[in-house]
Amino acid sequence: MIRDEGSVLERLTHELGLTRGEAETYLRALKEGFLRIGDDEVSRQLLARGMLIRASDEKVYLPVHPRLAISNLFRSFPDRTSVQMREKRKMCDKLTLELIPAYEARRRSA
Repeated sequence: MIRDEGSVLERLTHELGLTRGEAETYLRALKEGFLRIGDDEVSRQLLARGMLIRASDEKVYLPVHPRLAISNLFRSFPDRTSVQMREKRKMCDKLTLELIPAYEARRRSA
């Protein structure tokens, strides 16, 4: 459902500072709708970054909507007012729009 997954992974890692494993895990959560909770450092990092939340049954992590997840990442950058950060904000907006269909498609099929 994600048109250019390679490009999305590139932006999540190089532009927004996720590790490759974190980016792949978030995309998997978006596509599958959940991740089983285990002893997984990557999932815990995504939880701390505001990209996953625990389900009420405490058995799985759920992906945070891309609009909020990408915003959470962006807000963690210290200087959001520079020209470079405004450009990064535009990239975040585009990335968010690319990821929303995967999130919504999975929710419709559930």
